[in-house]
Amino acid sequence: MSELDILMRRIFRASMFFMSICLFVWAFSPPLKTYAAGLVLGVCISLINGRILQSRVHAITRIALENTGKRAGLGFISRVAMLSIAVIICLRFPAFHISTTIIGFFFVQTCAFLFGLGSARQHRLQSEKR
Repeated sequence: MSELDILMRRIFRASMFFMSICLFVWAFSPPLKTYAAGLVLGVCISLINGRILQSRVHAITRIALENTGKRAGLGFISRVAMLSIAVIICLRFPAFHISTTIIGFFFVQTCAFLFGLGSARQHRLQSEKR
């Protein structure tokens, strides 16, 4: 299993925990329902985009290792389309707050950055002990 797969598994677990907290807030705090729903929508779209990017990175790696000369992109258009669909949902249905949805779009990237920092720190501490 590659480091990217391990990182995405950790991000998936963190996002499920975060979305469960958001759903708890949505269920028990009526004034914050639209904010929590927006966060859940944004984090879901962020997870989908993260999985798309992960699969594209694996495909590009495979193509580079096989040296077939094929070209492959990172799926930018499909990921932007997912974001656009989420924004349209927010504009169409007042149950979702658009600001928190946009904040939720950055959840996977933020988790990847924080987990990467933690992993780099752990590797540095292990190399200092040796």
